[in-house]
Parts: sequence; C-alpha cells; structure tokens
Amino acid sequence: MGRGIVLALRKAADMQIVAVADSDAAALERVKPFLPTDTLITTDSMKVLSKKPQVLVEATPSILGAALLVEKALREKTHVVLMNSEVDQIFGRLLAKRAQSNGVVLTSDAGDQPGVLMRMIHDVRQMGFKVVMAVNNKGFLDRYATPESVREEAAKRRLSLKQCTAYTDGTKLAIEMALVANAAELTLLKTGMIGPAVNTLTEAFQAFDLEKARNLGGVVDYVLGATPGGSVYAIGYSNDEEDWFYMDYYKMGEGPYYQFIRPYHICHYETPLTIRRIVETAKPILVQRRRILEVGCRAKTDLTQGIRLEGIGGHHMYGLLEAPGNLPIGLAEGTVLQRDKKKDGVISWGDVRFPDDDIRLDLWQEQGD
Repeated sequence: MGRGIVLALRKAADMQIVAVADSDAAALERVKPFLPTDTLITTDSMKVLSKKPQVLVEATPSILGAALLVEKALREKTHVVLMNSEVDQIFGRLLAKRAQSNGVVLTSDAGDQPGVLMRMIHDVRQMGFKVVMAVNNKGFLDRYATPESVREEAAKRRLSLKQCTAYTDGTKLAIEMALVANAAELTLLKTGMIGPAVNTLTEAFQAFDLEKARNLGGVVDYVLGATPGGSVYAIGYSNDEEDWFYMDYYKMGEGPYYQFIRPYHICHYETPLTIRRIVETAKPILVQRRRILEVGCRAKTDLTQGIRLEGIGGHHMYGLLEAPGNLPIGLAEGTVLQRDKKKDGVISWGDVRFPDDDIRLDLWQEQGD
C-alpha cells in the first residue's frame, strides 16, 4: 500500500513527497526509484517529521508505533491521513481529540472501504434519505485462516502473511465496519454481522431485514461473493411519496428502500483526494467520535493457559464485530492467556495479563469510552 501511495502521489502536480519511512530497508530500496532525489528515506519513522510535512499518510499495519508517530505529528501541527485501519479503530478517538486540540485534521483515507462508505453515507443523508445499512462486499471468509494457509494467496497479492491472514479471517472486515459504525452512529443486526452469500448486489438488497435495520437506527453488515467485486453499498429509506415517484423515475426502484452502489474502491488512487480535501477544507472523510461497536477476540483454535498471544493476522485469534465489553483484538498482541480457551471462545479483559507498564493501557484509559 505504501508503494501504491508513492506511485499515486508522484503523479500529483500539486504535491511533493518529502519523506518516506519503512521498518523494512529492502522495501525502501524497491520504492526509491520512484522518489525525488531529495526525499528523506529512513527506517526511523519519527525522522519523517523533521521534514515538516503538511500531511502525514500512515499506511502500516502497526498499532502502538503508529499511534505514537501520529500523536507526535499532530502535536507538530501536521494533518494525518490513516490508511491504517488497525490504529484508527483502536486509538482513533484519542487521536481525533489530539488533532482537534492542535487545530489539524485526522481522517481515515477516502479510498478504502470505510472512507468510501462514509462518503456514501454522507451523500445519502444530504439527499434527505435515512441510512438503513452500510454494506461491504467481501470475496472470501475463513475464520480459521493462518499464515500458512494463506501463503500462496499472499504472494500472489504482494501482501504480508499477517495482512493476508487478517483479510481472510474477517478481522480486517470487522475493524473497517467498526470504523464506519462509530463514525456514522450505526449498530448491528447481530453480533459478528450476518454476511449472507449472494451472487449479485441486486440479490443482496433482499438479503437483510431492512425494517429491523431501520428500527435500530441503521446498521453495518457485509455480503459474501457478490458481483461486482470490490463494491460497497448503502441503503437509504424515505417515507415521502414524492421521493417514491422521483426515485422510480430515476430507475432506483419503487421504494421506500433504495440501494446506492459504488462498484469499486481503489484505495491508494484516492489518497490524493483525501489530502486535497483536508488541506483545502479542513474536513475529515471519517473520524470516530464515539465507541458504539468494538472488535472483540475469538479463539481460532483451542488455546492453553500461559500462551503469549499473537495479534491480528496470526494463529490464535480472529476479530468479531460486537458491542463493547470484551478485549479488543487490537490490544491482545503480547498478552498472556490466564485460562484455557476453546475454539471460538470469547477472550475477555480478565482472560489475559498485560506486560508490566504497558503504554497501550495508558492510552486506552486516556481515550475513555
């Protein structure tokens, strides 16, 4: 993703890449040919701020390291775009407070599913419709995927094993939909979402209880395997007979529910749009203000007391979207399990021991609910 962002930004006449950081020196060497010769290239992420950038784009899968970098950038009056949904979901509310207090913008990126859905939600509401659902279209789901089981797919898609595992086991999906729910004030039809398998988005329109979703005030969910792949959609509602006439005239159906489809999300290609928006308007695409939903932990396999848990994209856990209360999967890495857990068992705060003086807990406590 970082490489893609570099390739997109180098085509933008109104932007200049001043610094690039990656913990992997080999990755930096691969991207070096695409960078201006005076670009700061470093394995120390904090050093990028020495170039006084107007905007920092954070596109790693890290959580604590990313949070500390972003926090420092915000203190130094640098706008921040997060292409890192993990840190966004775990510490985004705290970082949003930091941004506000320093007079700068923190936002999710415009091109990944959360940003695309949030833009759609905004437009649907601005047109006068009530948002009933925001839906992600996922291609494949295996809750028990491991780095070994996704090795071939990861290589084909230029993904790390951790990334590909998190995409495959549904954790990344849950994180992305938590962002949307917390920003748009939506909830769930059921824990974990429903996620029906469908062939087309038209079929997907009929796959949910829309009246229940509307009565809940709007929900997030997903479908599996619909065409076109890479699409997202929102469902709006109107009880106005004039809307029914006009929307039927515009080939959107008889109502009262309407499906607004975006047949693609193209991630880093839309990053320049995010940068221009926050510089020109000081308005975020997506920012969390409340914690309505959380991504809790479930065991991928039987786990024994005393094991040191891997984090997102590992062998031990998958993330499930739910009401807050259990241990967020974004905080689980490096904790020690205090009791045995059966496969699919919930892992709660009381089930783990954190390392001594864990700064993540300080940030979490400061963030509040």
